[in-house]
Amino acid sequence: MAQQTRPRNRKEFMTSLSKPYTTQGTDPTKIFSEPKKAGQPEINRSLQTSMDNDSDKDYYIGIKDIDEAVMHYFKDVLKLYVIQNNARVDIPILYGTPENWKSFQRDGYYRDKEGRLMAPLLVFKKNSITQNRNLGNKLDGNSAQNLQYFEKGYSKRNFYSNFGVLNNRVPQKEYIATVIPDYVTVEYSCVIWTYYMEQMDKVIEALNYASRAYWGDPNKFQFYSSIETFSDTTQYEQGEDRAVRTNFDLTLNGYLIPDSLNKQLSFNGKVYSTSQVIFGFETTDSSLESYTVAKKPAGKSLASVIAADSINTVINQTINTVNPEALTYINTNKQVTGVYVNDTTVQFNNQWLVAPTGFPATGIDNFTFFCNGQLIERTAIVSFTQNINGGALVINPTLLSYAFDNTDEVVAIGKFA
Repeated sequence: MAQQTRPRNRKEFMTSLSKPYTTQGTDPTKIFSEPKKAGQPEINRSLQTSMDNDSDKDYYIGIKDIDEAVMHYFKDVLKLYVIQNNARVDIPILYGTPENWKSFQRDGYYRDKEGRLMAPLLVFKKNSITQNRNLGNKLDGNSAQNLQYFEKGYSKRNFYSNFGVLNNRVPQKEYIATVIPDYVTVEYSCVIWTYYMEQMDKVIEALNYASRAYWGDPNKFQFYSSIETFSDTTQYEQGEDRAVRTNFDLTLNGYLIPDSLNKQLSFNGKVYSTSQVIFGFETTDSSLESYTVAKKPAGKSLASVIAADSINTVINQTINTVNPEALTYINTNKQVTGVYVNDTTVQFNNQWLVAPTGFPATGIDNFTFFCNGQLIERTAIVSFTQNINGGALVINPTLLSYAFDNTDEVVAIGKFA
């Protein structure tokens, strides 16, 4: 009898259609309206951006990456070796597992399966990891607020097209966000074995020269290293193998970004820039059109405003001596505050400076006007004439988009006596 497949119910069918944003700890059937628990931020999947089919995955730097950086530098950069029987012998690099390291401490050296002394050899082991509080911090492990953004190159949303250029459309840029790492100091204990002291000296010279440099693969991660001291020990007992051993401590300044659930829930891994801002046309309920009158600028100090003459005067005559009256006229730019008369007129109670012989007569072009710190355009001025009290300024409110009132500060800078 053939086995029949039980049809899926509605819940099972809908669950199969849901694809989680991330495979770590995200349940597509979870109800996010539950009360928020301490240490577990509420997830709003509508604010998250999927990173499916994306070459840039979640950023992660672990302790293993730091260990691999040390191994890579020993094996592929330093390439330590000794000369044994007129032949070059590369020094093997081993990571000190707890079992091997215990035998190193007990016997003082390392033997292979047949009991022979392994030399030359370099073994390193991680001792401690200490947080460096002097550098940056993520601020809060449950809700990361200190982020760093990396701009991507061209993508599906950010590409060049002639259509976008013709329509003056700005491509939408894509950014990958990651949390600020935890900066740590990692301590390593290292041991080197050789047969002769001359071989050991060459190895120590290479290690000492590589100290205080960035160790690691340039295509991955690099960390600043430091080696301070080397401790030499020569072991030679009757009936035992001869070995030269050197111990030294390696310090690495590393950084960690864990692949943990609370880090992924605290922020969105991908963000986009604003591509286009469109303001729609809105109307009121009434049939009358409404207009917005330009707002009059707010008042501010004009102590630093200096207006220069708007006329470049050329005197076609030979001057043998400097005329003090002409120099005074040229260098005069006096600031005077006007008095409100009505919504189009302001009176300045200072007479105009009389132009010396050879200069054009003083007129409106020798003055600059400001209302509450903003320049009054020449096209909006109807007239500026001199009277018995000084000078009267008349404006066109239609061209200026506003009119004077008794609280405005109207200032003129120019040829005032």
